[in-house]
Amino acid sequence: MKNVHGIQKYWANLKVKMRGGSRKGAGRKKRPEHLRRIPVTIRLPKWMVSQIKMKGETGYLIELELATKKGFLDLPDDYLVGS
Repeated sequence: MKNVHGIQKYWANLKVKMRGGSRKGAGRKKRPEHLRRIPVTIRLPKWMVSQIKMKGETGYLIELELATKKGFLDLPDDYLVGS
């Protein structure tokens, strides 16, 4: 039983020392300024919102439709649809 207690102390000390995000270079890389998302509020009819919600996440679907409609927007070269 003494050995088990020693192992518990060992793991307790490791938990304190482990820090996931404190390493240099860890974490998500920042997007370029022109690709950052900005919240926008729009008003849509209830029937339209209910149909969009049935198909999935509202913001993603609206962005996808706007980005994939031919000739509607001039997309930057480094823009990935759905990223």
